Amino acid sequence: MKLLLIGLDGVRVDVALPQALTMHRGFEEPDHPADPRFAAGERPADAPTMPSPALSTATPAPTLARLLDGGCVLPVWMTPPTDSGPGWASLLTGTRHEENNVWWNEFVGHRLARTPDILSRIYFANPSARTFAASTWDALVDPSGPGPVFHQRVDQQVGGQHQLMKASDFSEGCRSADTQVRGHAAWVLNHEGPDAAFVYFEDVDEAGHQHGAASAEYREAITRVDEHVRHLVKAVSERYEQLDEEWLVAVVTDHGHKPEGGHGEDEVDVRRSFLLLHHIGPADVADDLRARASGVPSLRSEEVTPLLLDLLGAQSGSWDPHHDVGRLRDVATVGPTRNLEYEW
Repeated sequence: MKLLLIGLDGVRVDVALPQALTMHRGFEEPDHPADPRFAAGERPADAPTMPSPALSTATPAPTLARLLDGGCVLPVWMTPPTDSGPGWASLLTGTRHEENNVWWNEFVGHRLARTPDILSRIYFANPSARTFAASTWDALVDPSGPGPVFHQRVDQQVGGQHQLMKASDFSEGCRSADTQVRGHAAWVLNHEGPDAAFVYFEDVDEAGHQHGAASAEYREAITRVDEHVRHLVKAVSERYEQLDEEWLVAVVTDHGHKPEGGHGEDEVDVRRSFLLLHHIGPADVADDLRARASGVPSLRSEEVTPLLLDLLGAQSGSWDPHHDVGRLRDVATVGPTRNLEYEW
């Protein structure tokens, strides 16, 4: 079974998939408290509120809804700070902020070289695995950016076994960049069929910052990104139709958005994420996947990668974590104090 992991930045599950909230009790409240350092302040008196779901009969994300109908959804609770850097670093490496030391989008002092991403861990489990990542945000894939979260694995890139693509067309902001990513990723998925792939879209997050989650523009961005998802799912579905390749499609987000826009603190609507799982292949395998997932309680961000690896059957190598080799003896990772004297 191959993996297609799709990252949608800044998507509120109650806007994109409101029906999911009634399918799992874990969506009701966070499963762990937030650090007081990242507590939300008082909302402005004139801040907008989210419209009633009853006012919106048409789903803005028909592709996600179809994936949910044939799959399952799990709540994921992000650990503040709910910024994109910490969120994706945790989701994609299976580590906490204290382990990867990513606390802000600047990635200052990160330890990502010591916390391999999900594609690298699949490669380590099977060195013949072919991997692919495409992203609108350079921090995930570009070594000249603030990250990257994904290891470069240059030797595998030279041999065509590992491919990384970053967007370059920002003529219309993230909207055009996402379209560029979709076109490239859909071609690679359909024609080359990598064993594990990650594709990231940022349009919704940009709309959330500019207009807020209560806006029509935010819902429209979700619809555009949902169409990108449809192209990717169609690409791998044709692989199964023509080549009998089974695929696990997983969709996840890193945070929500406030009605007025923005994120980073500990509001429930910002911390609440989701992991949508859908199997493309024989019905009995899909039934087994749903059965395995049904017994999973709500997840924390660092538990997403281990769960996906377990579903794929990708086993890590054995190693005594208490062995002296590789033991860290440098500055302890405790995160920012929020003292403005140290903010630059």
